[in-house]
Amino acid sequence: MGSVSRISALDGIRGLSVLAVVIYHAWPSILPGGWIGVSVFFTLSGFLITQIVDRDHEFTRASMASFWGGRARRLLPAALATIAATVTVVAIIDKDILRDVSEEGLAATFYVHNWWSLSETGGYWEIFNSDPRPFAHLWSLSIEEQVYLFWPLLVVVFGLRRALMAGGVVIAIGLVLWWGNADAYFATPFRFAEVFVGALLAYLVKNYPGFKVPGPLAGLAAGVLIWGVFVLGESDPFVTQGALLLIGVAAMIITGYALRETKPNLFVGCTPLVWLGKRSYAIYLFHWPFLELLDAPPLVAIALTLIAAEISHHFLEWPIRIGKKITKPLFTLGLVSAGTALALVVIIFIAPRPTSQQQISDAVAAVLVETTTTTTFSLEELPLASTAPEEHLTTSSLLETEPLENNIETQKSVYISASPKVAIMGDSIAQNLGPALDGWVDVVGGEIGTYGFALCSPVFTEENYESFTITLWDQQNPHAFGQPCRRVITPEYDLVLVFDHASVFFDHTNVETGEQYVFPATLELIEEPYSDLVEQTKLADAPLVFFTAPQTEDRSDCLILGERRPYRENLETYNAFITEIANSEDHVFVFDTALKVESDPERYPRPDCVHFEAFDVDSGAINFVADFIFPNIILEGP
Repeated sequence: MGSVSRISALDGIRGLSVLAVVIYHAWPSILPGGWIGVSVFFTLSGFLITQIVDRDHEFTRASMASFWGGRARRLLPAALATIAATVTVVAIIDKDILRDVSEEGLAATFYVHNWWSLSETGGYWEIFNSDPRPFAHLWSLSIEEQVYLFWPLLVVVFGLRRALMAGGVVIAIGLVLWWGNADAYFATPFRFAEVFVGALLAYLVKNYPGFKVPGPLAGLAAGVLIWGVFVLGESDPFVTQGALLLIGVAAMIITGYALRETKPNLFVGCTPLVWLGKRSYAIYLFHWPFLELLDAPPLVAIALTLIAAEISHHFLEWPIRIGKKITKPLFTLGLVSAGTALALVVIIFIAPRPTSQQQISDAVAAVLVETTTTTTFSLEELPLASTAPEEHLTTSSLLETEPLENNIETQKSVYISASPKVAIMGDSIAQNLGPALDGWVDVVGGEIGTYGFALCSPVFTEENYESFTITLWDQQNPHAFGQPCRRVITPEYDLVLVFDHASVFFDHTNVETGEQYVFPATLELIEEPYSDLVEQTKLADAPLVFFTAPQTEDRSDCLILGERRPYRENLETYNAFITEIANSEDHVFVFDTALKVESDPERYPRPDCVHFEAFDVDSGAINFVADFIFPNIILEGP
């Protein structure tokens, strides 16, 4: 077959794959399955590196250092340039995230980004965090590099046939450990399956010279990939329950068929796709930092990506790849990598550290001291924040504080026993309020026994959390928690606070029946879990407090979900829903905080138009706690 790396159809497949990924990242609603492009890359890599290693092992016995040196020439220059340039830009435009970005860059430098993501950021779902993560896409390169390390060793030591057997064992372990778990997306043994089928194709091509993929079979495989690209969201439960294996096999079939196309054709071998394919690595590296950090329309970020990729191809990647000046690429580029890593360590050491929980607790105490010294006022008359006194608030002084008066009909002061155990339920709004709520509990005494969780819909209870997905960014995203994100309220709890300000408004899909629920029909799903919560809190003799949800701010950059959500009518429907519950139950309360939050963005800043600023000593989350929770939740007794 000759040198398959020169077949234009393979470059065309690369081009299509990277195009799908870029469109998916820029406009996810257009191609919800564009992530499949990465899966196709894995299969192509498995095929090509297996051919290279097997050929060298069988004919020239070339050292592994030669193979790894070639990989270093190919991968490291552009990757290190991306890391260095991105960290430099972040240092200039946003020092608040410099430390986190540098830590992520360090993980990417050592090609362990996928495992770092699982261990440090809370797993796959942390990629939906609102903070910019310009290196979030480098998990896939880490998986590829890990494969480049262990797979060639298996082939050289055991030969290709036995290496395939060993690889099958690795895959089996990965499937057992991560089947159905969203974190499988980052797990190398699980994702190795897509590389493995490419290696299997290399084995078939070598051992069966007449091997050809029939056209109808290739058409079926292409149909599977096209269906996936347009339909299969990367967080659909099917992805980690067999879809990745199906996609890998389809990519293998398409690759095998492309080997027959030795001449350019009108589709995958056409000039534009071949151009994209030859620059696909740089495009993949550059596009995400541009999208994350550039305050401009996606089209501008993509245009800059293509320009940067062309420059990188001609002046960085290709000269180093074919040049003779680097005679010891492993040593030289390894030294550059070590220097990059050292620089990142220094940055991590000197960069501003994130605000600690103790600092937030101290800030909460200071704001609460100020609250106790102000004149009683209604919610509509809440003052803007001012400098707080130096002394901290004591529990005894809190107990002597009078509740905040207000003229919201549904809102009453809630009285609970001292040192309460508090449950915080809700989605990412509750999660972002968490540090300030922790600070409040640190000051008044007590503990928080359960917290809110990003994407945690009220539907995701212990009874039905496996049956539903929640539609976010127009994709099907299951909650993917290892356990239900909403726990049963047991008698030891003294207070339950509910902040369903975001996920409650998104649409839900029953994954078993395919039935879709669009708000306000979603309330039909929520009614039963809320009724259960009411009964649980009644049995626990624990007040249950709901908080009304504010509208997104009226700013041009508030279209973070492609549209302004939640809609005003959705808000009114939900607020009426929880008010009706409160009116029918003596232990249920509604704190109507939405109007004040909407009307005072200086006191309650929401940088992304939805979530309160959390990790700051003068944040909207702290002011929210000081104004709405502390004055209206009164601790009684010693």
